[in-house]
Amino acid sequence: MLSSFWESIGEGLSEKWLERLFGPAFLFWAGGLLLWIGPQNLAAKWGELAALPLVTQSALLIGALLALAASDRLMDAVNLPVLRLLEGYWPGPLRWLAAWCARRRAKGAADKKRRWSDLMLKRDEVGLTWAEQRELARLEAWRHHTPRDAADVMPTRLGDILKTAETRPRQRYGLDPVLLWPHLWLGLPENVRSDLAAARARLDRMAQAWAWGLLFALWGFVTPWALVIALLWMLTAYALALSAAETFADLLLAAFDAHRWRLYEALRWPLPASSDAEKAAGAALTRFVQRGMLGVPVVYGKDE
Repeated sequence: MLSSFWESIGEGLSEKWLERLFGPAFLFWAGGLLLWIGPQNLAAKWGELAALPLVTQSALLIGALLALAASDRLMDAVNLPVLRLLEGYWPGPLRWLAAWCARRRAKGAADKKRRWSDLMLKRDEVGLTWAEQRELARLEAWRHHTPRDAADVMPTRLGDILKTAETRPRQRYGLDPVLLWPHLWLGLPENVRSDLAAARARLDRMAQAWAWGLLFALWGFVTPWALVIALLWMLTAYALALSAAETFADLLLAAFDAHRWRLYEALRWPLPASSDAEKAAGAALTRFVQRGMLGVPVVYGKDE
């Protein structure tokens, strides 16, 4: 009976719901139940379940599916706090630890930047060995997702990746991406918005997977092995979250690089006359959206 039920469920559910029902929430509950019962007792318990009346089996399975769906929705609700925790925005009692981690990581970042400068200089003067070329490539990739200013370095690597996406458009173009993102989003092509939404959804899923790994440690009262599983789970989810954050940050930066003119056009502001003037123009546009303030009157462009 159980096999027939699962077959009908597999035929009826869409891929999206299968992913939700049998994702991290399913692993949390199924793994915890397995630890609770004990692998050696699994066959006996399955036999007991199969011997139950059909109505009881159906009620238990429906209840399990409802519990899975409810816990998955609950995790959706706390997704943003979890992501901010992974970024390094820690609550009050841990702010001192966040500040210490940020200072320590900023010092390490300064050392890596000096090493990058040394390798770049050596490459231009005498060339690099194969090992040094590999090291330089790694440092280039690291710098791409590291804030330029030491004051912006975050307590975690994931925080650095997202902080870079939040600061680089302002440093390059004078545009505040946090403030202006909703305005730019409305003018982006549909395919670009779809790619960005998919990248953000993947980042959110990895953050939720990390949180489920943290919760799995609660099964430690059943067996200490749950703590080991939880640690491996969290490390794996965090590594995947870093990859997802890099993809999302790259797409966000690319959106500003390629489509920032849409902000000017949508607000009917004149485009910057040159790259030298762009940063000041972007800062003025940011200030206008934020506070409605103008240093000098702006002559609006005409609709074509």
